[in-house]
Amino acid sequence: MTRSDLLFDTWAWWEYLHASRTGVSLDARYVKHGSYRLHTSSISLGELAARLDADGAGDRITAACGSIRRMSHIWDVSADIAQEAGMVRKSLREVSDSANLADGIVLVTAKRAGARIVSADPAFRRVPGVISR
Repeated sequence: MTRSDLLFDTWAWWEYLHASRTGVSLDARYVKHGSYRLHTSSISLGELAARLDADGAGDRITAACGSIRRMSHIWDVSADIAQEAGMVRKSLREVSDSANLADGIVLVTAKRAGARIVSADPAFRRVPGVISR
């Protein structure tokens, strides 16, 4: 794991895309800073698309996901990542009842990328190296 590799999860990208106070801070600290390599799991693109669509902003999906694709390396959910994530979910559920398979996919992807996770998701509370704000 390197200090310069970060994996933004769905929460981090949501905050960034909506330019919330937290999102503006993430942008300044990690995106515009220029010394970080950003990574994203493809599962986060799906989660963002679903949430934008549910919020009536389906017309923003292509632009939002395109922006993320330009700024970060996208990791597809391979069979190996999916299988390992299924097993990791159990340990995440010991910390948070809301932990789901997507959380497991994000964690496994971050490990494969050698990246720290940027997230406020309670599922990652006890995961070493997670940046929560």
